[in-house]
Amino acid sequence: MIPYFALDREFEALRDPIMARVEEVFESGRLLQGPWISDFERELAGLAGRKHVVVVNSCTDALYFAFAALGIGPGDEVMVPDFSFAATASSVLRTRAVPVYADIGDDYELDLDHAATLVSDRTKALVYVDLYGRMGDAAALERFAAEHGLLLVEDAAQTLGGVRDGRSAGSAGVVSCFSFDPTKVVSAPGSGGALLTDDDEVAETVRTLSHHGKSSAGTFDRVGQNAQMSSIVAAVLSVKLAYEEQWLRARQRVAAAYGDALASRAAVVPERPVDREHVFHKYVVRVPQRDAVRAALEQRGVATLVHYSTTLSALPFAAAAPKRGGGERAARFADEVLSLPIHAHLRDDEIERVCAALAETLPPA
Repeated sequence: MIPYFALDREFEALRDPIMARVEEVFESGRLLQGPWISDFERELAGLAGRKHVVVVNSCTDALYFAFAALGIGPGDEVMVPDFSFAATASSVLRTRAVPVYADIGDDYELDLDHAATLVSDRTKALVYVDLYGRMGDAAALERFAAEHGLLLVEDAAQTLGGVRDGRSAGSAGVVSCFSFDPTKVVSAPGSGGALLTDDDEVAETVRTLSHHGKSSAGTFDRVGQNAQMSSIVAAVLSVKLAYEEQWLRARQRVAAAYGDALASRAAVVPERPVDREHVFHKYVVRVPQRDAVRAALEQRGVATLVHYSTTLSALPFAAAAPKRGGGERAARFADEVLSLPIHAHLRDDEIERVCAALAETLPPA
């Protein structure tokens, strides 16, 4: 079976530098709050062009801390795309605010026309997601947020290293968030996330919230939680971050091969990127009879996944809370999307086998 993930191959390629860094951390005895934390934060700040980075134990917590630091709470509404990973909405619900579900366009970007119809006097913030590694139009989103008086939060969990119109992923809005979970292009040995901002107060609040509510003065001034990133995670991520460019080019090469194989087939494929506009965290096609296509590919030895099989507004946890909005395209795409294997460690013969399987499985356009 051609694997969807290949973290074992990645480890074999980087075994020596990773193990050397892990030993360095253990020998120091500083498994939390070691210098690797601040080093990694500086690296991310330089990559995204942000003033502050606070690393935490997950992007889910980073999103929650973003809303908490921005003062989002009961009675407020936060607009989210109706098609994303569950954490985009669940992090809003953790603040006891209400997610408002806006539709997406054919390009998976937030449908701003639909979003405009959903804004109310209780809507305080807008979250947009760079889905699958494709950069959104940050300038258009910032204009929309300014026009409607909304705080803009960029969920860049899937887009580390992306650049569009001279803007880096992680640079848009008041707050941006990255993820380093094991599915991501730069992955943690476990879980990890980061919050990025240019706002001094937001950064300090998030540092406090993620460290038991402990302020920079050393006093426990508010209720927080333990959401610290470990020194080992930060050290390993720093090793991997040096390979981001190399791995991006490898994924783009795979994407180009898939695009060629699907050019004459009945499938909606990702657009060809302009350099870093799409970092291909995922390669997602839309096909009719998705489940049958997936089964046929599995029979041919190709592992696939579905991102995502339901809209956010249709998830069980959404039914337990007040709800507005919902996306027609999002609902349709949930029945059509299929994710193909794409990572930097796919071998040439495996890429060829995937392309051949697609040609055998999908009818002509």
